[in-house]
Amino acid sequence: MKRLLTTLALALMATPLQAQPWAPGQEPPPPPPKPADPAQARALETLRTNPEGSPAEQRKRYLRAAHELLHRYWGSREQPSLLFAGDQAKGCGVNRVEHPMAFYCPPSKEIAMALNLRRSVAAARGKTDAELLLLDITVLAHEWGHHINVEQGRGPYTGGLGITVKQEELAADWRTGVFLGWLLSSGALSVEAFSQTANLMFEMGDYERISFQHHGYPKDRFEALTRGLGSQLKPGQRLGEWTVDSQEAFSRPLPPDPQDQGLGRRRYAVQRFEIDRSQQIATNVLGGLLGAASCVWGNQQQCLGMAMEQGKGRAHGRYTQRELTLFCGSGRFDVSEDDFGPQPLQRDGKGQASVLASRDCPAPASPLRPPS
Repeated sequence: MKRLLTTLALALMATPLQAQPWAPGQEPPPPPPKPADPAQARALETLRTNPEGSPAEQRKRYLRAAHELLHRYWGSREQPSLLFAGDQAKGCGVNRVEHPMAFYCPPSKEIAMALNLRRSVAAARGKTDAELLLLDITVLAHEWGHHINVEQGRGPYTGGLGITVKQEELAADWRTGVFLGWLLSSGALSVEAFSQTANLMFEMGDYERISFQHHGYPKDRFEALTRGLGSQLKPGQRLGEWTVDSQEAFSRPLPPDPQDQGLGRRRYAVQRFEIDRSQQIATNVLGGLLGAASCVWGNQQQCLGMAMEQGKGRAHGRYTQRELTLFCGSGRFDVSEDDFGPQPLQRDGKGQASVLASRDCPAPASPLRPPS
């Protein structure tokens, strides 16, 4: 299919972090909108959990409100048009928006949200409409990430001699994580809802392809997402019943049982991101769903190509809910449902056990000094 507008798209993507200069006498751009308020994020969550009308009407209402919130959150100079299935598009070789299109087109400044998740993603089946709206807003946040990449720069993923698909996608993943972290910190997204949504997202898409369209390996993209998440969350921060232990691990104390005190142990429910490398296949997280934004490169075939890859493979990475037992006296820990027994704190690759021990285990008594 004929390549369209590629040069213009690339030029727009190269927009530096600072605002564009304005010629004398030219009207300056309008001031950015007021910063988003956490109360607005909580109002959006109320809208999600109190549906009105049909599921299709509710989805449009919710995504339009999320679109406004993202505009305010990023302080964007210009708000892209939000398109749904059946709408007419103006750029990137797309005339009519149809399933499974989810993309951002820089020349026309359009974001399309025409993904019917139940039609294309096996992992979405059985989920409620409200649960799928959280995945929809994650996709929308990623597409907005592309828009802000163009307008404000790629954050920690700027650099190099040329812009690559991988660089662009990691920057959009990072911005997605920033926004999700803000929702968590604002009380508009629970830890459970975040991990469930992330896991659904991680189960979709294409991945390890040695090609122009390579989007990054699972760890690359997960690290981009959690790097953004960590910019909004601080270790020790409380999120409802949960505490942030790191940008990829959360914990909640479990009620003690009669044996806990005698054994010097503490027990926690924990959320931890884990990657299983034992059966890794050539498909991975985020690529199809969040990679559908390949319209950034101005080509309809690329735009549709990534979307059509959804559901063809499962990522071997996900947030798992486990029980972590901390043995304060011996400086060891144990995680349920793994292949290991109790281990020294330093063997926890997530670092979570050491964080919990430093926070909750009593300090050892200082040894008595012999008289001088």
